[in-house]
Amino acid sequence: MSKNKMMFSMIVFVVVFSLMYGYQDMLVTPNPSVLDQVLINAFSFELCFTVAILIALFVYVLLYRKEDDLDSYRFEYIRNQLSDEEAARIDGLNEEERRVAYEIHFNDFTYQQRLECRNYVNQKKVKTNKFAKLGFLSAIVLALTIVLNPTYSDYVLAKEQYNEILRQQEEAYNQIVEEEYLYYEGLPTIHIIPGNSLKVGDVQKYVDQYIRTQPQFLLNNCQIIHICDPANFESIVTSRGMTYSDELGTVYAYASYCDGSITLQMDPNIYKDQKSAVTHELTHLFDYASGNGYVVHGISDSSEWQYLYQNYASCLGEYGASGSDEFFAEAGAMYVNNPKELMWINMDIYNFMNHIYQMY
Repeated sequence: MSKNKMMFSMIVFVVVFSLMYGYQDMLVTPNPSVLDQVLINAFSFELCFTVAILIALFVYVLLYRKEDDLDSYRFEYIRNQLSDEEAARIDGLNEEERRVAYEIHFNDFTYQQRLECRNYVNQKKVKTNKFAKLGFLSAIVLALTIVLNPTYSDYVLAKEQYNEILRQQEEAYNQIVEEEYLYYEGLPTIHIIPGNSLKVGDVQKYVDQYIRTQPQFLLNNCQIIHICDPANFESIVTSRGMTYSDELGTVYAYASYCDGSITLQMDPNIYKDQKSAVTHELTHLFDYASGNGYVVHGISDSSEWQYLYQNYASCLGEYGASGSDEFFAEAGAMYVNNPKELMWINMDIYNFMNHIYQMY
């Protein structure tokens, strides 16, 4: 039993040492946080070895119990119950024969005799000194506290600094955008339509996730991107003389060939395929740039595309089927964001878009 306890304590040592000394290697991200860096700097070989030894020793002491041969006490009680002649006879046997003889006599004991035998054994067996054990455990805990206290103090200080950084970041994120125009390298001008209360963090997140990820050749045709809150989008649409809602649903975004712009509503609290919506509107501008505005769209008015529209209009949904220009915009959005799905839906449409966009 003591070998098993020793082996288990050694396993505990290996596990604790490995977790501490290899902490940096276990991190998922290549760039550790401030808190992780504190632990990495503190977990030297000496500290890891010392802590692992102390924890393994704690486990061993916790599990420790003096081992005793309880059968010897039981056989001693049985022998005391025998006659002198029977006891002398059993003494003359070898060890295994004596064990068998004692077991035979024990099986003949009454219930009361067995209870008395158990009490005799309990009185005889060696007791573990609980106070000494508790003292050892307390000493180990104290040693661990002393050894780890500098690391704990550094960690608490770093956590306070880290929380302050998070607070400042959250405060900066929640600030309302005050500038009407935002400029990013390689992107069209971002125009925050007046009267909209958009958070700095939400706008930055929207730009990074849904605009910056668009193909550059599509962005090149766009001069300005108007962004507004969903609550104000309907009034903006109707002020432009457009229909906000019809049998196909409500307008989510729109493009304008007049100034090469797209207008988007930004709602960070509602999931929608907003990247595809941006691609859809940019594809309209790409189409306009190939023709003459609303008179001649360009690509979507070409004979090749008209053939695809006449034969496969229903492939891209009800909205895509509403016109060859919307069919082209839906195809462009799907080609950019879900090319495999477009290949599965219709290979002819995919090949047409791939010939123009040449992304894959």
